[in-house]
Amino acid sequence: MRRPAAQLLDELRRLDEHERIEAKRGLGKEALFTVVALANEPGLGGGWILFGVEARGDSYEVVGVPDPDRVCSDLAAQCSDQTLSRPLRPEIWTEELENARVVVAFVPELSAGDKPVYLTRHGLPRGAYRRVGSTDQQGSAEDLDRYRDGASVRPYEDTLVLDARMDDFDRGAITKYRQGLIDANPASELRDLALEEVVEALGGCRRDEGGVMRPTVAGILLFAKPLALRRLMPAARIDYLVVDGTKWVQDTQRPFDSVLEVRAPLLEAFRRVYRALLDDLPRSTRFSTGNPQRHEDAAVPERVLREALVNAITHRSYRVHQPTQVIRYRNRIEIRNAGHSLVEEDQLGKPGSQPRNPRIADVFREMHLAENKGTGIGVMRREMKEAHLSPPLFESDRGGDRFNATLLFHHLLGENARGWLASLKDHELSDEQAIALVFARDDGRVSNSVLRDLTGLDTLGASLQLRKLRDLGLLQKQGSGTASYYVLGPKAGPAVEEAAKEATEETGSQYQTNLFDRREAPLESDEQGFPADEQGLPEEQGLPVEEQGLPVEEQGSPLDEQAVEADGHWPPDEGDPWAELPPELRRQIEQLGARPRRPTVQRLLVALCTVRPMRPAELASLLGRRSVNALVRHHLTPLVDRGELERTHPGRPAHPRQAYRAVKGREA
Repeated sequence: MRRPAAQLLDELRRLDEHERIEAKRGLGKEALFTVVALANEPGLGGGWILFGVEARGDSYEVVGVPDPDRVCSDLAAQCSDQTLSRPLRPEIWTEELENARVVVAFVPELSAGDKPVYLTRHGLPRGAYRRVGSTDQQGSAEDLDRYRDGASVRPYEDTLVLDARMDDFDRGAITKYRQGLIDANPASELRDLALEEVVEALGGCRRDEGGVMRPTVAGILLFAKPLALRRLMPAARIDYLVVDGTKWVQDTQRPFDSVLEVRAPLLEAFRRVYRALLDDLPRSTRFSTGNPQRHEDAAVPERVLREALVNAITHRSYRVHQPTQVIRYRNRIEIRNAGHSLVEEDQLGKPGSQPRNPRIADVFREMHLAENKGTGIGVMRREMKEAHLSPPLFESDRGGDRFNATLLFHHLLGENARGWLASLKDHELSDEQAIALVFARDDGRVSNSVLRDLTGLDTLGASLQLRKLRDLGLLQKQGSGTASYYVLGPKAGPAVEEAAKEATEETGSQYQTNLFDRREAPLESDEQGFPADEQGLPEEQGLPVEEQGLPVEEQGSPLDEQAVEADGHWPPDEGDPWAELPPELRRQIEQLGARPRRPTVQRLLVALCTVRPMRPAELASLLGRRSVNALVRHHLTPLVDRGELERTHPGRPAHPRQAYRAVKGREA
């Protein structure tokens, strides 16, 4: 398919990156990688290579080729069957461009039955290059599965684990799964099977060539005992990390605030990490008009959390020996798993699914933990939009073979962001450009794929918007190809350091502001007689989450025992706290008047926290106070500052399980 060289060059210069157009100074060895990638890439329709054009800085310059005829003949020779697994016949011609001679080659896409073509010296799968964005990437095992669509190809999860034994299975985990399946679907055909038959029916074990029944990768991941998992697949775990800030800081002394490492069968691992996330998320309170019942809203809709976590578990590559990471920052959650998306990024969220682990995915689907037919990402986008939050961000890194999902706790264009953008009004920014700048300010960088998720633009549209911002000096490009990203440029209003500081300060209250902009009735205030200066302040005035003191009982399920042991701080649920109090302390509380003096309240708080660590909601209930906020703000925090009380989570004041205990030697 001939297109003028001038037109191809113009597209490159306007869009900076192009999946169908590649510029090469000369005919080096990498040119053949591009030829193979353009021929293999499904649905691309082939592409063009411009020889005699070189990328220089942020533009492309025509340098010409000294001997066009030789380039044409050499390229045709390299596309022969002596170099490739099958011969290719690109269309090759010479043109005059900006007073220099260049060579143009159009490489058509091969038919499905002829793929993949590969470099014979590299073999399969590495020699079967693919075109990913504007780069050529070596092939992977999953690519071969895609090329052989319709053939009988065994997924990795069906591979036998040769060092595994049938007694590596945890019968309790199998029993728990079967019961859960029956609860979800009473008519399930698995309900009457023996435990061994259940595992076999799910593809968790099969006979080897000698007739011996052995566990498969899927079986070990779904039902193995923890020690067997450690022995056979030590990296098949989920790490939950909490970072006190908005950026990853590599601090060897204290890289993150807490860690929960979960090595368990996948369904159990999901439940533990999911409950940990729910317990740990900042929450806000709202009331409906005419309804005194309080509602708790998490920073991210729970259904979105579930879908993102299930997606990481069921679609990750278990060939790669590294754990799945769930990282909670102050302003977002990032979920990172090994294995790039088998669906192209511009197809994410559309109906249809290509699961890497179909057996594992089916188990989660039958337990009603995953959406059907690949609609999970679409559901996540819709739920975040309905919650007035920024859309979820998805980045598939084929070169690094990993996938990241990011869930922000706020909408990008909040009050602080709008105020910052006002300083750039002379540039007449589009909505997409404004979003790109704010994300680069808050997160430190913005990429093409991120901007696509945030705005709905396609690849070329996002590239055009980023390039315009770069030309204005508002963004600076870093890296190249699919690894490229943009940071704030020198003309982006406030200095980068100042903007980052503002963004960090904003995240503590931004989520609350967005939620309470949607509240239907004012928040409760203290009606039990505290003096005016001790009454609860409305959350929209910027109280940190720590001072909301929300009752943990209403924040979702508590963590299981093993997760609690991993953290090791918060007190167990002890039942009725009133029944635990000494008679004399109960009498003092009963005699507490409607307007007690501050020293009296604080003396009783210290006495209560001597009995055992108490949560703010428990203390408010014991003292008959409706405003947990006021109790934390005016009593508990000052007592901590004076050294009479201490927090059970001293490094994380906003921890949902925060409790207070009397300092030894300072009890009342």
